[in-house]
Amino acid sequence: MPETTTARLATLGLTLPSPIAPLGSYRTVSIIGNQAHVSGLGPFENGAPVSGVVGEDMTIERAQYCARLTMLMILACLNEQCGLDHVKRCTRLTVYVRASASFTQHPAVANGASDVLLDLFGPNLLPARSAIGVHTLPMGIPVEIDSVFELDGNSGS
Repeated sequence: MPETTTARLATLGLTLPSPIAPLGSYRTVSIIGNQAHVSGLGPFENGAPVSGVVGEDMTIERAQYCARLTMLMILACLNEQCGLDHVKRCTRLTVYVRASASFTQHPAVANGASDVLLDLFGPNLLPARSAIGVHTLPMGIPVEIDSVFELDGNSGS
């Protein structure tokens, strides 16, 4: 496995999107000590937010893809703030899934994001995670993820 996170991304053929700017009075990434706390972010495709309700007008596969897009956006924001090569691992994920009342496969949707981390950091560095179903999310997005990452201590704040 290549040594740097950037090199591992390239090896996996993953491309980061342009990082999103905050949509309100908050920071996208807040660094405290050796931790980067990333605000809740959602999926963007071709510069626009993806919308839908999982289990109604969106399949589980499309929702997993949206979770993957969201994780790539999270990584893009981390890269902009502190440099991706200073990221050691993700320690915590909370995945909110906008779903129909009968939908129960929230963890499977969250795997779309976790699998990016699995490929990037390996099985021993997977984060703790919660997957929660919600009735609504901003801009009608189907997935929102907030996260905490461990940094190497040389990232600067």
